[in-house]
Parts: sequence; C-alpha cells; structure tokens
Amino acid sequence: MSHTYLVELYELLDDRLQEAQEHKDMAKERSEMLFQKGRIETLGECKQFLIEQYNPKLPRRLQAKYLA
Repeated sequence: MSHTYLVELYELLDDRLQEAQEHKDMAKERSEMLFQKGRIETLGECKQFLIEQYNPKLPRRLQAKYLA
C-alpha cells in the first residue's frame, strides 16, 4: 500500500470519527445514539488496526504524525 493512500485513509477515518461524534451529540433517540456509538467504536478499531499494522511501514516523518 502506498503511503499516500494510507495517509488519505487516516484523514478519512478522522473525518468520519468527528462526524459520528457530532451526530452522537445531536442524537435525540436512544437507538440513534447507540448506532453512532457503534460507528465510533468500529471506526476507532479500524484506525487502530491500520496504525498497528501499517504505521511501521511509513517513512519516519509520517510515523510520528500518525502515531496514536
């Protein structure tokens, strides 16, 4: 995987996590809040997987930026 794709994927996940958090804060129904909570957990797990598996393959200057 090219490091540019990985960096774009990190940015996309961060955007989606922020969006999910905003929707969770505005949720009026319990089911919607639980959906957003699950979404946040899944996106977080996905990002953590990418960090653990692919971050060591990034150039060092990028590793520090995306290290969780």
